[in-house]
Amino acid sequence: MIFGAYNDRLLYFALIFGGVSVVAAVIARHSWQQFQDALKAPLSWCNGDVPCQREWDFRYWRRMARIMAGLSILLSILWLVP
Repeated sequence: MIFGAYNDRLLYFALIFGGVSVVAAVIARHSWQQFQDALKAPLSWCNGDVPCQREWDFRYWRRMARIMAGLSILLSILWLVP
């Protein structure tokens, strides 16, 4: 009973981090599509830096989704440990 008093909180946080992971993955997918569209568009003086911004954006959200999924899995394992 390492986490006996916090057992319910571990489950709640695992579910919350799992939900945040799904949301971040959806945002990353949308950002990836925007990045691909920005690469297809011709560059001009007003949108020359858009691909660089989109590249950082989808990488950030993809990393966030993986971290949150990992935390969710870790907290789920800790919740299962008696």
